[in-house]
Order: sequence, then structure tokens, then C-alpha cells
Amino acid sequence: MNRVLRFVLAALLACSALVLSACQNSLSGSNDKKTYKIGVLRIDDSLPLYTAESEKLFAKHGVNVQVIEFSSAADQQKAMEAGELDGMMTDMIVTGLLKKAGTDVRVVAMALGAVPQEGRFLVVSSPNSSLTTPQQLAGAAVAISENTMMDYLMNQYEQELGIPAAEVHTVQMPNLALRTEAVLAGKDIQAAILPDPLAAYAVQQGAHVVIDDTKLQKNYSQSVVVLTQDMIEKHHDDAVHFLDAYNEAIEKLDNQPDAYRDMAMKKANIPAAVAGSYRTPSYTAHALPTEEEVSRIMNWMVQKGLLPKAYSYDEMVAHVQ
Repeated sequence: MNRVLRFVLAALLACSALVLSACQNSLSGSNDKKTYKIGVLRIDDSLPLYTAESEKLFAKHGVNVQVIEFSSAADQQKAMEAGELDGMMTDMIVTGLLKKAGTDVRVVAMALGAVPQEGRFLVVSSPNSSLTTPQQLAGAAVAISENTMMDYLMNQYEQELGIPAAEVHTVQMPNLALRTEAVLAGKDIQAAILPDPLAAYAVQQGAHVVIDDTKLQKNYSQSVVVLTQDMIEKHHDDAVHFLDAYNEAIEKLDNQPDAYRDMAMKKANIPAAVAGSYRTPSYTAHALPTEEEVSRIMNWMVQKGLLPKAYSYDEMVAHVQ
């Protein structure tokens, strides 16, 4: 009898140990959930990611996301190439360069630019300049950032508007703040391409609008969100939940823009001079770039020698659902 009792007690203790171990594993597993690092720049394009973070939408949809700020696009790109990020807000030119460098990423969402009214770029001329029409850019010194989206945009504007590209004297000036100051000073630079809100600031300071890309025939400028192919394939559910949170953030921004205005002004470094007229941008949820938009950028990159060959639409874009 004692032998049977000892056997039963031993069995019960063993079961208890197994249950305790299972509970501990379950608890530790919940804390081991992967945290995805997403890079952003302090610009309007990043607001849906900032909103998803501030409203705890990532947690709501069951995915751990850390939004990491970068002071420059170059630093952000380096971090992505080094494997320090799982995704980032960027554009399709940088996406192509990442893939060329061996970082396999896909565009999974639009930031700004699903429609022409989103993410406005302007070519502006100095307040003291008589340059007011696109054709007058021939012979002028125009500040851009070479081999970037703004270089691409200038080329597209030249083609659509019939501006002789060979006669436009482009000046390399990557820093947007310095570019804005230079065009307003009007000494060595007669014109510059600028994104909002700096474009709006320049106009408020007296700069002339030479080209407004929201009034052109085609939609040229898009910013996008990319994720690594590893996250998309190996952590597909998390990628889906990430996009669920992202798209909910866009809906909040579009439905209640005034509620997010203060955050937008702070996060996007809106100049004080345009604070009174600043409006939170509108975004388009569940949007992806079109095949035409991707193809046009890929072909331009090949022509510029930035890529040996164009990536296909499927190599650039993923429909994550």
C-alpha cells in the first residue's frame, strides 16, 4: 500500500512539474514576441507610422513595432542595408538601390502620392527673379539632389513640359534647408525643387511657383513603405497586422486631421512661418504604386546608370494580405 501511495505521489509531482514548466514557457513565449524596427524620417510622409505608434494601433493589432527616427535618408538607408531595420518609409528609387545592394525588400504600402494631390513638389524661383515659367528654366541654375527622387522628378517635368534638359544647369545641393535658403537668397541659385512644407514656406517668403506637380498630366512622386522579404515570408501574419495598423492610422488621419495637427507639426518639422496655414496631409489607405509608376522609375534608374537592369513589378511590390 505504501509503495502504491509513493508511486501516486511521485506521478502527481511529475505532472505538477510539467504543468508549471508549460506555464512558464507560455509566459516567456509571450515576452519573446519579435519587435520589428521601422525607420522613418521627420517628414509628412511618416505621419501614418507616427500615428499608429502614438495611438497604440500596432499593439491593438498584435504586432510589436518600434518606430526609429533618422536625421537623414542616407543614414536610414545604411541602417537598412546593415540589417538593423525590418522596414522603412522611403521612395522607389531608394528601394531599387537597396535591392541592388543585396537587401531584399518589397513595397507594401503607399505613404504619400497615391493621387497627385498628395505629397506636393514645387519648382520655385527666387523672389527677386523674373523666372516664372517652366521654359525659362533653360539656362537657369536649378538646385536639386542628384540621383534621388527630386532628380527623377525634374527629368519628368522636363519631358512633359518640353523643357530642354541639356540647357538646365542643375546644381547638386542635397540639404533641403540649405537649398531653400539658397533659392530665397537668389545669388548663385535661380530655382530649386522643394517638397512641401518647405515649398509652401518658400512661396510664403516670396518665391515664385514655376512648376506645381499637382497640376501636371501624370502623377510622378510617390513615397512608400517597404518591408524585408524575410518579414513578409517568414512572419507573414505580423506583416499583415502591421499593415492593418498602418491603414487604420491613415483612416484616423483622414477622418480627424485637426486632431493630429499638433503632432504632425512637431514630427514633420513644420517651419513656424507656415504654421498658421499648415494642414495635416490626406493619405490613401490600402494603396500600392501602379505598374506604370514602378516601370517609369525603374527605366529612369537604368538610363541614369543606377541599376544594371530594371526590376519587375513583382520584384518591387508585394500584395500582403
